[in-house]
Amino acid sequence: MLGDIAVCPQVAQVQAVNAGHSLQDEMLLLTTHGILHLLGYDHAEPEEKEEMFGLQRQLLSGFTGKEAPAETTQ
Repeated sequence: MLGDIAVCPQVAQVQAVNAGHSLQDEMLLLTTHGILHLLGYDHAEPEEKEEMFGLQRQLLSGFTGKEAPAETTQ
């Protein structure tokens, strides 16, 4: 076991509205983002962010069959 991911649906809903996509898309984004952190990815440095968010977009697009939602910052 690598760890836990906790997602608050109320916060995810606010972020989804602010980003202009669905709650489902936001939940998938947050879950994928959390899994990548558990696997050791980070986004503290610009190079790390480019790698992590690129992989995140690739995974989400592959999973959903559509363009990945925009990343949120909260």
